[in-house]
Amino acid sequence: MTIFTQTMQLLQRNLDLRSARQRVIASNLANEETPGYRASELNFMDQLRSAHQGRLPVVLAATQPRHFGLHGSQGVQAVAGKLNEVPAGDLPLDANSVNLELEMAKLSDNAMQYNTAATILAMKFRELLSAIRDAR
Repeated sequence: MTIFTQTMQLLQRNLDLRSARQRVIASNLANEETPGYRASELNFMDQLRSAHQGRLPVVLAATQPRHFGLHGSQGVQAVAGKLNEVPAGDLPLDANSVNLELEMAKLSDNAMQYNTAATILAMKFRELLSAIRDAR
């Protein structure tokens, strides 16, 4: 039995991916005035949702019950983000595709989602600590 549930592992991976997404958004904002710069987006929610439902990106078949495979946190760690270029409609003369308002909205949403996941993870750790203290 493991004390770290799949929920805690998914929350931890969510925090890692949200941190990476924050860096991508910050890079977009930093290059808002750079001619020819194309904005990027880190997408990972579909893979994280699939991992939560038990459908991992990699499916392994075991012919023997003692074979090694993706179990527990290893499966959750297989979730990775995909970096895509943001499609741009009408580009200005400098060919920069960064939309300041959109990037600021993404930044705010990502920070809120990160803080929510961190709060839930902290609550899970407090539950574990409480269980350990009550067991004495």
